[in-house]
Amino acid sequence: MQASRRFSVLGAALALTVAVTAQNWRSEAVPEVGIEFEAPSRLERLPMQLGDTALYHRARLRPKDDADFVQGQYYWSCDVYVFGKQEAPSGGDELPPGVPPELAEQLQRLMASMGGKRHRSFKAWLESRSDVTIVSPGKKKKGKSGRLDFQHWVWREKDDYGPAKTSYCEAAVYEFADREVALVIEMPLESEKHDKPKSKWTTLIDRIVASGREIDPDSAAADSDQKRDKYADTPAKQEALAAAKKNIQGLQGWDYFTQPNYIVLYSWDFEKPDQRGKAKKDAIYYASRLEKMRELYIANYPLDATGTKAILPDPKSIPDIEGATTGGPPTTKPAEAAAAEGEGEEPPAEKLGVQPYSVFRLCATYDQFMKYGQSPPGVVGWFSPASKELVVFLGGDQMMGTGATETVTYHEGWHQYADFYFHHPETKRHGELHRWFDEGHGDYFGSFRWGQSGWKYVGSKMRYEDVKQMVRAGDYVPWKELVHWDRRRFYSQRAPYYYAQAFSMIDFLRRGEKSKGWQPRWGEALDLYRKVMLVHGDSKRASDTAFLKFTDEDWKAIEDAWKAWVGGPQFLSGK
Repeated sequence: MQASRRFSVLGAALALTVAVTAQNWRSEAVPEVGIEFEAPSRLERLPMQLGDTALYHRARLRPKDDADFVQGQYYWSCDVYVFGKQEAPSGGDELPPGVPPELAEQLQRLMASMGGKRHRSFKAWLESRSDVTIVSPGKKKKGKSGRLDFQHWVWREKDDYGPAKTSYCEAAVYEFADREVALVIEMPLESEKHDKPKSKWTTLIDRIVASGREIDPDSAAADSDQKRDKYADTPAKQEALAAAKKNIQGLQGWDYFTQPNYIVLYSWDFEKPDQRGKAKKDAIYYASRLEKMRELYIANYPLDATGTKAILPDPKSIPDIEGATTGGPPTTKPAEAAAAEGEGEEPPAEKLGVQPYSVFRLCATYDQFMKYGQSPPGVVGWFSPASKELVVFLGGDQMMGTGATETVTYHEGWHQYADFYFHHPETKRHGELHRWFDEGHGDYFGSFRWGQSGWKYVGSKMRYEDVKQMVRAGDYVPWKELVHWDRRRFYSQRAPYYYAQAFSMIDFLRRGEKSKGWQPRWGEALDLYRKVMLVHGDSKRASDTAFLKFTDEDWKAIEDAWKAWVGGPQFLSGK
């Protein structure tokens, strides 16, 4: 169950709500926990987020669209959880069954942070939750026609979701020798006057919770497909691919293939199997473009001969910044402040000096994309540093205009590559890039298009008008401030404006050499930033060095030249 939920703003009229009892049904298998159950045909099984740290959550299903929501606005949930019953032989604490190997270490760290405690039964887990009122505590039910016996739990939970801000919940808990498996339904109540849903919903709930059957955990294991697995040609890649395949195992409307540098997961409308071919064709197109774009990332930010890490610069090529004044905050940050921001944390050793095999996931629709990432409105693509996964959705061009899906793919692909590039095994510490540098480069690479002659820079129409406006109005952020801004200040209400300014700054520093008043040291700023991040891993020091000893007059000069560049004919032309 989720700590929070989001209101659906798809705009459907309440009159469009259909009678759920008229739905067709299907069998839904969750082989890693050894059960299958009956699900309404329009209840969509979503992949678990790669890198999800939920200890117990193994499957999640949501209504396909708002026509199947409560009052046409609020989704309901069907989820599967597992609780391991056995104590670890070592006296420590073992992970619950079915945990993917790639998450084991991450979950062990999570459990350690919780004092090594985890729940070994559904009852203990439910009773640990706040704002829960238990109505029926585990009444024993006999399974019929080959179905499993189960404990039937009923409770209500205050969750600030739905008309009554309360959900009605039922669970069937199946007992096995080494585990408990819980099939959980959560349904938003439609009124504070009622303590259970309307009959059309309870009829559906009754059928789901009584439908569990036992299956062989290995019965639905995916068969190897040599053609699709072609590029998983090292043990590390094969391990990464196995984890990605498991993520979509048994899910209708999902498939995969491999590319030299990416595992590609793609989907289509599971109710329309004839759309599978088009979805695969589109996925191949965007994946092949991303492969080519990776070559452009490498051309600008080269790797060593092994392809596993950046070429580390000579520390002597970095100017000494002691005593330099840049207009920003103090150069040396107290150790406790750096630790609080996570700047001194080392990434896991096995992640360093290893060529990544990252996941590129293409959701069929924006609605599915939002459900998968639980993303707020307005997000059209994302990269997760935790799971190394890049996620976009097919149909972005119809929603945002021609070429938008490529723009988003290249932008988020840069974040994916930069996360790998700047986490060098020999870097002193692994700090986070400033947003002006990272988001600005995302939009910069998103401004390229592939053609017969290779890559062509076409500029960003998405950012163009905002940049023009800020120069006309003078309401841009002074450069000497923006180059030191942290994530919190950048991702505020005016974030799109700041994205636009960051893009135009990168555009100017990379392409403005022929502009009037250009100073050679401006062209060195980005490379100095790169060098400092690779050697020291300190973003504050990187910005200080990139704009070393800039006076107020220097900042004015670079801003004036930037404004002239933005106002000139070359800013959007790509020439």
